[in-house]
Amino acid sequence: MAENIPIGNEKQQSGRLPLLNSLRGKGWLFTFLLAVYFSIITLVVAFERKTMLESVALLQSINAREEYLVGLNYAVSRAVISVNENYFAPDVEASGKMLALEVEALLPGLSRLQTAYPELIESRLTLERMVKELVDEPSRASIADLRAAMHRMVLSLDRVTADVSAKKSLFAEQYHNSFQRLTTEWLAFGGFALILVAIVFKVFFRGLSVDIERVRRHATRVLRGEPSSKLAHSRRDELGLLMDAVNSMQDELARRESELELTRQQSFHKEKMAAVGSLAAAVAHEINNPLSAIVGVAQAMNNECQDSGCSRYGEHCHPNMILEQATRVMHITRQISEFSVPQSQEAELTDLNSLLRSTANFVKFDRRFRRVDVSLELDSNLPAVVLVADHMVQVAMNLLINAADALGSIEGRLPQIRLVTSCCEQWVTAKVIDDGSGISKEVLPHVFEERFTTKGQGRGSGLGLSVCRSLIMRAGGRIEIKSEEGVGTEVEIRLPVPVLGADCR
Repeated sequence: MAENIPIGNEKQQSGRLPLLNSLRGKGWLFTFLLAVYFSIITLVVAFERKTMLESVALLQSINAREEYLVGLNYAVSRAVISVNENYFAPDVEASGKMLALEVEALLPGLSRLQTAYPELIESRLTLERMVKELVDEPSRASIADLRAAMHRMVLSLDRVTADVSAKKSLFAEQYHNSFQRLTTEWLAFGGFALILVAIVFKVFFRGLSVDIERVRRHATRVLRGEPSSKLAHSRRDELGLLMDAVNSMQDELARRESELELTRQQSFHKEKMAAVGSLAAAVAHEINNPLSAIVGVAQAMNNECQDSGCSRYGEHCHPNMILEQATRVMHITRQISEFSVPQSQEAELTDLNSLLRSTANFVKFDRRFRRVDVSLELDSNLPAVVLVADHMVQVAMNLLINAADALGSIEGRLPQIRLVTSCCEQWVTAKVIDDGSGISKEVLPHVFEERFTTKGQGRGSGLGLSVCRSLIMRAGGRIEIKSEEGVGTEVEIRLPVPVLGADCR
């Protein structure tokens, strides 16, 4: 059954985001702002349109008033001419009645204008009185008074005409200004809208496309297995969730790859140890038969020399040396055979000192340890710990071989590796200490990273320390590295003492 890969946290998996953080929410917000913006434009345009309509209405009104005033001025002019002509007429009564009719025709026009221009009321009343006098008692004096009143009314109408012309110019200017202002505002609003849309497209959509391209390139690198750092971002929308999901996927893939690599390393270690064990058993079987004969002959010669008191014994005759070295060879083959026996893959109580001692004795046969002094400083009171013995063998071999590689360039002195165990505060500690050139401060933080190595091409895969940390953490322990350039390196492993085990004193 396929295992589900957890990608992101629960909130990311559910896809629930605050509305304003989501792309949909940002789209709605942008739409709302555009609606508000166009509502403001509509209100401004409506206000300017109302102003223009008012100016048009006033212009129409003033134009109508001007047309009426032109007709009235024409009629007044005719009446003035008639008054002047009839002033010297011999028939005063007939002239008075005729003038009364002409002046009376002016009164409705003055009545219509007096609402807007109250100063014409007096002129209208004067003319009404004059009309009555000309009808009732026409006289040359009445005509003279009428002529004077007409001249005063002409002056009033001139002022009214000037005022109408001024208002017409004012209203026309207001209309023109409103039109110019509306045109400017419309162009400004339109230009600002275009700039706003351009900014939104450049900032939002360009940033969106750039981040999408980043996600695509990063996902491609992850798919190809290329090393890359996580996607850094500050987005809190769906694309941010996608980036977090890709980062989580990268972590999960790295974790699974690490587990697979750890499994491969353990499998390789088992196969290697099984091959060594098979070879060691075969070699030991073939060597032990002649060695047994050599040991038997050497023992007989040694006993014979000692019993007969041979004078050359110890000087030119050394059967005891043959016996000693043959016995040593048999002991070495026995050590190799015992070390190569497959270990249990289950965690169980283990004597850490015995495990480290046998591992150190085994790796001493590697040519890298020929000129290295490996010393054991094992605490005899060390309690047993719970671990997978084969895992600890793998860790110890990796650390010892790394230490030997670090000492390969040392010249002029005998390099040393110390294997130290101790117990303190419910922890069993094992240390691998070398007096090599050390690790630089820049490199030290990266030593546990996968595929990181300072060894040359073909000398290291960069997985040894990463595998060691994984195995120690599986046992509930910790592993730390301390190093100083020119002094050496110390790798410390801490394993917990079992709850029911002996306490560290």
